[in-house]
Formats: sequence, structure tokens, C-alpha cells
Amino acid sequence: MTTLHLSRPPRTRTARGWPGTTLLVVLVLVALNAVYGGVGLMVNGMGMPREWLEHLPVDSWVLPGVALFLTVAVPQALAAVEVWRAGERAPLVGLAAGAALVLWIVVQLLLLRRYFFLQPVIAGLGLVEMGLAAAWWRTRRGART
Repeated sequence: MTTLHLSRPPRTRTARGWPGTTLLVVLVLVALNAVYGGVGLMVNGMGMPREWLEHLPVDSWVLPGVALFLTVAVPQALAAVEVWRAGERAPLVGLAAGAALVLWIVVQLLLLRRYFFLQPVIAGLGLVEMGLAAAWWRTRRGART
């Protein structure tokens, strides 16, 4: 006798297609980079000058490191999990993660009032995430019609 399983089959790379798979890779890389940066800031400031903190209500890089971890690494990792699962809302979550990453850089520029060469790179990755999420959403929508 066979057992009938009504659960959905697991989603695969095929369910994500190239936009979703590429989005997953970018999300994971950004999350890992943010973990590295956040921990580095908390431990030793990663060589960042204390003068850059003059516009903030802190005198060390510990809280900015915690902020980087909580507002970039965690959301990027959670978005990567959702994209990995390839659920219905995964493209929207990827789009939101990319927008949040761009917002992080805008807020960073406004608060620190300093330019760092990685800022446009990270903002660019946020835009890439948004573009990949939009492409994935369009691909999925087109497959349904």
C-alpha cells in the first residue's frame, strides 16, 4: 500500500531560476561580509578612525558593529533563507532586503558624514539584489500565465 503525501515537493534551484539563485548567492555573500564587519568593529574597530564617530552618540565602534550585525547581517541572512525556500513571497523579501541595504548606506552617509570606498559597492549590491528580485518575480509571474 502506498502512502499519499499532500505536501508540496521541495523547491529546487530550478524553482528559483537564475535570478533567484543569483539573488541567493548575493544575499549570502553580503550577510557573511556584514557578520565579518560587525564582529570586526565590535572587537577592534577594524582600524576605523574614532574621529568618524564624532557625529554619533557613541565613542567606540562597538555599537556601530552591533548595528551592522543586526540591521544588515541578520536581515540578509533571513532573506537568504526565504529565497532558499523559494516560497511565494521570496522575491518580495529579496527586494526588501536590497532596499534595506541601500537605506543602510544612505543612513550611514547621513550619520557619519564620511565617505568610505565600500559604501557605493554595498549600495550597488543592494540595487543588484533589488534587480534580481524583480527579475525573479517577473519570471515567476510569467510562468503562471
